[in-house]
Amino acid sequence: MIQAIEAVCINGAITPLEPVCFEEAESLVILRLSRPPAHPVRQDQPPPVEPAGWRRFAGILKASPNFNGDPVAIQREMRDEWH
Repeated sequence: MIQAIEAVCINGAITPLEPVCFEEAESLVILRLSRPPAHPVRQDQPPPVEPAGWRRFAGILKASPNFNGDPVAIQREMRDEWH
């Protein structure tokens, strides 16, 4: 399984932005992004915690240029793409 986990580096320590449970001796690959974190983190306060569950995704594609048309037509195009 591949899972993306957003984290920040503060004073050399990598801190996930949400709680994560790892198995003992689990292999990890860490990619360093060349952009600043999405949420500014001050060193004197803990990283922000985003709400858990599906509600954090509600409305996330609202301003997407890929979904500006008729929702039914978009669904049909996506479905027919695989035929």
